[in-house]
Parts: sequence; C-alpha cells; structure tokens
Amino acid sequence: MGQEKRASTRYNVAVQMDVTHDGAMASGLTVNLSLGGALVRVPAEPPLRVGDRVEVSFRLPDLDKPLAAKAEVRWVDDGDGEIAGLQFVTGFRAKETWALGRFLERQSPL
Repeated sequence: MGQEKRASTRYNVAVQMDVTHDGAMASGLTVNLSLGGALVRVPAEPPLRVGDRVEVSFRLPDLDKPLAAKAEVRWVDDGDGEIAGLQFVTGFRAKETWALGRFLERQSPL
C-alpha cells in the first residue's frame, strides 16, 4: 500500500467537536486533529458518508468563540460507522489558524 501524503501533521488530541449534517447536529470527540482536518468519533444520524459536506465547530483554550468550518467526509470506518475522517474545506481566519497551530504545538504528534 502506498504511503499517505498529508499536508498537515496530525496530533493525538481529544476535543469535543459538533458536526452538523443534513440539518442535524451531533456531538463527537476528535481522535486526532490537524490544521487540515480531523479524525472524529461522532454518532451522526443519518450516518456520515464519504463525500458528505458537514459543518464542524470546536473550542480551543486561546479563543473566546468556537472555531467553525465546513468539512468534507473523506472516509468512514467500515467496522465502526461513527469514526470518520474529515478534511476542512473552508479556511480559518488568521487568528483562528494561529490559535489552532499554537494549541497543536502543545500536543503529541502521531
């Protein structure tokens, strides 16, 4: 199998993430997080499918407001449909990107 190529380093971090899909919001927990996306366990109903566009939001210690972005579901675990890989498709504002980068620097990289 080929080596995965990622634009951003992933970090082991558990952060509550709200995922809105088809008008319904579900709260989940990240397994890992990067500047480009997240691996999240979320009991979404209806279940997430590859290609779905979702809205995500999560809080960081250095920000007063939650970070919010649109994301695309890149994959869903076949054995556990609650685990999904999300790629952020809208960029964060400069302050949000700075806060996320600063937060991730204090975490353990994969």
